[in-house]
Amino acid sequence: MWRRDLSGFIAGCATDRGTVREKNQDRIVCYTDWIAQGQFAAACVCDGIGSYEYSEIASEIVTGGVTLWYQGVADRKLEDLTEQELAEDFCATVQELNELVWERRQRERLEIGCTMSALLAVDDHYYIYHVGDSRIYYVSDAVYQLTRDEVVFSEEYGKIKRKLANCIGRNKELWLNRQYGSILPGDTLILGSDGLFKKLDSNSMYGRVQGLSTDAQVQKLCEDWIREVESLGERDNISCGIIKRR
Repeated sequence: MWRRDLSGFIAGCATDRGTVREKNQDRIVCYTDWIAQGQFAAACVCDGIGSYEYSEIASEIVTGGVTLWYQGVADRKLEDLTEQELAEDFCATVQELNELVWERRQRERLEIGCTMSALLAVDDHYYIYHVGDSRIYYVSDAVYQLTRDEVVFSEEYGKIKRKLANCIGRNKELWLNRQYGSILPGDTLILGSDGLFKKLDSNSMYGRVQGLSTDAQVQKLCEDWIREVESLGERDNISCGIIKRR
C-alpha cells in the first residue's frame, strides 16, 4: 500500500542582483511534491553569461522550463510515477531546454547562454545535471563540493583569464555532467551561482544548516546568506537554494 514518507524534504531559494549590477541574470527555482516512494524535491539555478547582454533570457528559459516540468508532473497522478521515471523525465526536459536556448540564439541571432546546476532528490537519492560553474554542495559530516567547475584558463595580455568551457545554448546537443548519489536523513544539498560561493565559506555552510527544521527557516537562511556575502563585498548576482532531508 502506498504511503507518504513523512520524513520528506524542506526547501527554499532566493536570488538578488547584487550591489552594483544593473540587472539580475541569475534565476533559481525550488519545488517539493510527492510520488510513489515519498516526497521529492527539484531545484535549478542558472547564471547568465555576463559578457552576453541578454543572458537572463537563457536563465529564464531554463528555470521557467523546470517550473513547467514541475507543474506538469504535479498535474499527473504522482502515486503512479517511479523514481527512475521521474529522473529520466527531468533529464530529458533539461536536454530539451538547452535546445530551446540554442534555437533562440540561432533564430534571433542573440548571444545568450547560462550555467545550470539542476538537482532532483527522491527519497534517499539525488540526481544532478550540471553545466558551467554554478555549484552544488553536500553537507553531512563535512562539506563536499559535488559539481566540478567547467572552466578553462588562458593568458591574455599577461593576465590569466578564466572562461566557461561549457554552457547552456552553446550547442544543440548538450554536453551534460550527470551525478547520482544518496542523501541521508539530516543531510543537506546547497546550490547557488558563483556569486554566492566566492564569499561563503564551508564553516558557515556546515554550521548554519544543522538546526534547520522548516521551510521558513530554510528560506530565511538563503536570504541571510545573500545579504552576508554582499556585506563581504560580493558584487555579482547571487542565488542560493537549499534542500534538506529531514
